[in-house]
Amino acid sequence: MVSRALILCRSWERPARGPGAAQSDINGDIANPACAAETAKPGHSAGLDYQMGRALLAKHNLIGARRQFELAVSKGYRAAQIDLANLLVNPSAATLDAKRAVLLYEKAWRDGVPIAAFEIGHLYEEGFPNPNAAAPGTLQPDLARAWSWYQKGADVSEPSALARFAERHESSALAENDPSKRNADLLKAFTFYAAAAERAHDEDWPDEAWRNWRYRRATLARLLAREGMMQRVAYAYIAARDKRTSHTPTLWEEIEAKFHL
Repeated sequence: MVSRALILCRSWERPARGPGAAQSDINGDIANPACAAETAKPGHSAGLDYQMGRALLAKHNLIGARRQFELAVSKGYRAAQIDLANLLVNPSAATLDAKRAVLLYEKAWRDGVPIAAFEIGHLYEEGFPNPNAAAPGTLQPDLARAWSWYQKGADVSEPSALARFAERHESSALAENDPSKRNADLLKAFTFYAAAAERAHDEDWPDEAWRNWRYRRATLARLLAREGMMQRVAYAYIAARDKRTSHTPTLWEEIEAKFHL
């Protein structure tokens, strides 16, 4: 018979694809005793070690969380590589190591965890100037690598990577004085937001993780409609909806070809 503690502990699980339950949604006071009861049993799964790490993180026990994530990684639990890497670049953590975080993200990507492409892209985009000069792991920003990784994520329809391309095109549109080029960038932004939102919906992401993409999609649709581009907007939405798993540049190339952009 499955215990109530086991059900509770597994209820915040993060799958290999998608974010699963948000870390902020985990009630540490409930999760800690539930997961502790299960990890105390001999022969428990790597997934329970991982969940114990998330429960400890919810209680702000970063040292304990790292210990559990390290254990889950050593047992081959793929998603734990993301959480361990995130912890290694968390300024609140005692031990910071951006270079090891990169290696963990890269390994997670090779192991089939799509969100790793976005995480490593974001790390390269922002860089990581370790506040502790004596500690290892400082990482300088590298935009070429960052966008290369974002592209890898977009190529497999990873929602956060798709949304990052949307943000870039939206920013480009705001800086563009030529109306036709501005509208083209806005349409690209709409297309990527639409693809990101559809994918997040398909993967059952928590609503708060992708709500803003829906809002941006709707706002851009209204702006483009006022520019007489409603047909292009409709086609872009249909293409994003129907080609959720397609190679994203091909999705945009199809729109360009249809409307001779």
